[in-house]
Amino acid sequence: MLRNDSDKTVSILGCGWIGKALKEALYKEKVNCLSRDIQENEAKGFYLCDTFVIGIAPRENHLEVIQESLSKLKTTTQVIFLSSISFYNGKKLVIQAEELLQKLCKNAVILRLGGLMGYNRIAGKYTAGKLLPYNSRTNYVHRDDVVAIIQKVIALDVQKNIFDIVAPQQTTKKKIFLQNAKQFDFEKTNFLPHFQETKILTPDKICKECAYTFLQKDVEKFW
Repeated sequence: MLRNDSDKTVSILGCGWIGKALKEALYKEKVNCLSRDIQENEAKGFYLCDTFVIGIAPRENHLEVIQESLSKLKTTTQVIFLSSISFYNGKKLVIQAEELLQKLCKNAVILRLGGLMGYNRIAGKYTAGKLLPYNSRTNYVHRDDVVAIIQKVIALDVQKNIFDIVAPQQTTKKKIFLQNAKQFDFEKTNFLPHFQETKILTPDKICKECAYTFLQKDVEKFW
């Protein structure tokens, strides 16, 4: 059942590229953007919310901020954690963060995001002119879909679940980097003739369980 959005409060810990776009999209709700300063957030009453979105980058004091923030929430607060598909590559801090979250908040929703793309984040732009050691599958997702999925998870009051968030139609980095180099007129990225197999991820679960239809299905059409 969809929740009534008009009287909910959403707090977003980490208002970066995704967080700012999410705040703009949640125009019907009261939205607070939080910093890593626990005392300041508490003084402003930001932890007294219906939904708490954790979207801070995994860096220094990451785990401490998550732990302290969760300790300030009501037991009824819906928690949505923006994780990463680097979990499957064994990235230590990402794994630790998920384990901590599940220990402290058993009903949390974990969204494992693919490579975030769209708008000024153009695949191949930051490797222009470089030689990469291998080609691989993309596993990207458009920012618009990440924001829309978070909105859907909030509206449906989803609890205790993990979803992989990648676009349904993927390609290879070599193909999309070359396409974008031509389209946006920057130097192409070169690859050594080795293809690295990566985990094949799909968004089937989020599409089925939340009846979600992707806005940007094909990574080759993101820009």
